[in-house]
Amino acid sequence: MNKVIPLVAWLVVLQVASFGMGNITDASIDPWYLALTKSSLTPPGYVFGIVWTILYLLLAITGWQLWHAGRIVKKAILQKLFGAQLLLNWSWTPLFFYLHWVGAALACLIAIVVLTTGFLYVAWDRAKQLFGLMLPYWLWVCFASYLNFVIWCG
Repeated sequence: MNKVIPLVAWLVVLQVASFGMGNITDASIDPWYLALTKSSLTPPGYVFGIVWTILYLLLAITGWQLWHAGRIVKKAILQKLFGAQLLLNWSWTPLFFYLHWVGAALACLIAIVVLTTGFLYVAWDRAKQLFGLMLPYWLWVCFASYLNFVIWCG
């Protein structure tokens, strides 16, 4: 039970954050986002909600393991990388959808990719489970960086 409460807390906090980001996004979809020149690979809107719900679940599990698991080699480094990328993750939506600072949002995504790449590098031989949990997130933020880049260029 001592491990379940922190896990539930991580899940709730990250899902609430996801919901908040979704509200910011929804407020700017029409007309601003709809008028942007986007990549032909841009998925339909509903895909973003599904993907981010899953990714925030994986991030919550990752965060819970990082702060509540036993011995993990280089744990402090992984915690710093994870925390930094999460703060930037929460910064991207207001930058892009609220402020419409597409270039700053792209820079934010690139920083997230770099930090998450560092996380994956450190976790590769020290914490394979954390590596596996973060890999889908890394793939998605790489793809999101491409989508943001196309909008920035357009």
